[in-house]
Amino acid sequence: EICDRVAILDNGTVVEEGTVGAVFSAPRSAAAKRLVFPSGADDVVCDPEKERRIRLAFNGAGTTGAPLIATMAVETGVLASIIAASTRSLDGQIYGTMLLGVPAEQTALALAFLHGYSDIYAEEVTPGV
Repeated sequence: EICDRVAILDNGTVVEEGTVGAVFSAPRSAAAKRLVFPSGADDVVCDPEKERRIRLAFNGAGTTGAPLIATMAVETGVLASIIAASTRSLDGQIYGTMLLGVPAEQTALALAFLHGYSDIYAEEVTPGV
């Protein structure tokens, strides 16, 4: 309702700018990532050699009603833990983020599955980022 473009400032410097949808669905700068996913990538990783973190950003309402994680488990065999999730309405669309824990050896398989959805941005994240 207020704007369709945003700029992210970090210590007085513009570190990222773009449409609300682009910045909130796929933040590039560390400052934007802190804004979009304030709880970070979960510092408590029992063993980073065995488990990795994947952050999802939903870019539109279509994916939020689908059993995405269950479908991934059935189709790929990747059993993911949902560590955190949050959604909000921006510019008339539902945007949300989710943090998953996946077995390290299945990270590429999980990312390949998730990249098959045009309205989902998925990336592996490092704890503390």
